[in-house]
Amino acid sequence: MSSCSRTRTKAPRSARIRISSSPAKIVVDLDDVLLHILSFLPIKTLIKCKRVSKRWRSLITNPNFSNRIISSKHPLPISGLYLKGTRDIEYRFVSLLDDDDEEVNEQLLSLSSSPLRFIDHPSPIIVMQSTNGLLLCKCTCPPNHFNRNFYVYNPTTKQKTLLPRIIDHVALSLAFDPSKSPHYKVFCLRKSSISSPVSPVSSVSSVFYHIEVYSSNEGPWRRLVSVPSSALPQTVTDLSNTVFWNGAVHWFWFGPNSRDCLSFDIDTEEIKTLSLPFLDHHQDDEEDPPDVGTLRFIEESRGNLYFIEVNDLSSPDLSVYEMNRTGLTWFLKYHVDLEPLAAAFPEMIRTEYYTYRKIYSFSVIGFVKGETDAESSYIVLHIPNKAVKYYFISKTFKKLCSFETSDDGGENFYGFGRSFQFIESLANV
Repeated sequence: MSSCSRTRTKAPRSARIRISSSPAKIVVDLDDVLLHILSFLPIKTLIKCKRVSKRWRSLITNPNFSNRIISSKHPLPISGLYLKGTRDIEYRFVSLLDDDDEEVNEQLLSLSSSPLRFIDHPSPIIVMQSTNGLLLCKCTCPPNHFNRNFYVYNPTTKQKTLLPRIIDHVALSLAFDPSKSPHYKVFCLRKSSISSPVSPVSSVSSVFYHIEVYSSNEGPWRRLVSVPSSALPQTVTDLSNTVFWNGAVHWFWFGPNSRDCLSFDIDTEEIKTLSLPFLDHHQDDEEDPPDVGTLRFIEESRGNLYFIEVNDLSSPDLSVYEMNRTGLTWFLKYHVDLEPLAAAFPEMIRTEYYTYRKIYSFSVIGFVKGETDAESSYIVLHIPNKAVKYYFISKTFKKLCSFETSDDGGENFYGFGRSFQFIESLANV
């Protein structure tokens, strides 16, 4: 009986490594394949993935990848709101996530502090505008607190860019549409004065306005167009309420004799004035004057512009208007009845001390258009000690969080001065 012997030959070391490598290991080692897989993950998961290794962080923060991601996923969902107090520059953060993942919510809360600060800047941040994940901010420059620096800031990545110095500006507005370009622009409404002599000893000064632009890819401020005097009120006071919508920056003003909007199309450089919805202010009814603390709210959400105004806090009716895409007409989009909400949260009902009438204590701090349909669209309200969201179609509501008494003025309800959207984004600044 013969026997057969087998001789084993060792494979080269490099071959053994390839054979022993798992398919997952091979995929992870290939940048193109890994980036393709990462592109399907939501932004908040990508942010976590940056902590896996230096290589993953480099891949995810690469502008080519991050720009492709935010463009393909636009519009990105609103994750939360920064709320600015009426008495100081401290901010509170309200998460809008229905996610029960405590780590995710803790991460969002850690993105804001009270007050907001840059790591390398001693002064608190003052948020001026929020646009598609980027914030337009300003900070004082110690020791001269009258000097201000202006920044574009991504609160998700903690990146910021200092804008070139601005002199004699009236208003600023940030424009950023990641579906069209990875670059942002900041528009500045500036004024200049020209003195004309009327006699040997006197002169008259004329004020003129124009718009300048700073671009993240083209650099410093440059002049674009002059602004016709008819497009602005005679006395320009506060144009800090600004929104980027439909390819144009909008500056809103509210006064005793005017309530309009200066609109500037960033592509055509066309300037026009938009009127806000005319509501019944009871101006001819001496027994029913408008409330001193008129509530107004303007917000862009998923490509639509919304406006809310309340002049009678004793009424439970809240109307929401939407601007059509032509930018010419407002129409009534939703109607909210506050009575069911007040029944669930009786602390909303207050008695006005000088008229003894019943009033509703609330302010509008957010509007979110549903990602898929109107069923998921809702408004965010601040009521005493709480933030709640109200769904328009189902007429249901849910408490989002509670505030300390000091956050909303205790017995004297003032609400928050401004609110700004927080959108998780990998946009480069």
